[in-house]
Amino acid sequence: MIEFSPLLLMQIICVNFLSAFLQASSGFGYAVLGMALMPFFLPLKICSAISAFTAMVIAVQMTALLRKSINFRVIAVPVTCCLLSINLGMYILLHTPEKTMRLILASLIILLAVFFVFTQKRQIIVQNTVRNGILFGLVAGIATGMFNIIGPFLSVYYFNTSKDNLSFKGNLELSFLLTTSYTTALHVFYGNLNASVLPFAFCSAAVAVAAGFIGLRLYKKINNKILKRIIYVFLPLVALILIKDILF
Repeated sequence: MIEFSPLLLMQIICVNFLSAFLQASSGFGYAVLGMALMPFFLPLKICSAISAFTAMVIAVQMTALLRKSINFRVIAVPVTCCLLSINLGMYILLHTPEKTMRLILASLIILLAVFFVFTQKRQIIVQNTVRNGILFGLVAGIATGMFNIIGPFLSVYYFNTSKDNLSFKGNLELSFLLTTSYTTALHVFYGNLNASVLPFAFCSAAVAVAAGFIGLRLYKKINNKILKRIIYVFLPLVALILIKDILF
């Protein structure tokens, strides 16, 4: 059970607003930012549950807008494999000590920051094969079950297999919707998303939707390159602080 307090609620709302705003204004992953910041205030499994629920609500909105651009044949293999491996990630989350999971999360955040910087300079080519679809889907599923981080893995695959930007975005959003819906159901089943957590989850989802609209309106007015560089520096610093708090 999570003890409710107005201050804690405001902290979680601010984290989710910021994460969703940056997602909409720069294209950067909501879950990566949210999972980097929320563990400073809540246990990791609760953070994952809130992130999954909020991402599901965002995905409903975006999938409805992009439904005509979705290519079901492209997403079939990776999403199926992702759904199959989510349970493994959830098992790791629930049966691994909190400190160990925070170290894994911090390491993953640092690796993703390095990956984002690398992909800004070089394009990663991934062939549209069943084997690649299975590989990216399985890895994405494990990361989703643990931390609800799915975007970086499927983005690489869909960027090379979607016919245009709208198809890429539509495929990604439907994948988010399917996987986060299943992950949210698992969090409810295992008790991570319970009555004491729901106020945080509902408020996070509401501000995330609002932040998405604001971010999209400012998308063309913001220097995305500078914003991304700030985040690329910010994420590793947050990860290092998480590691420091664990080890010292």
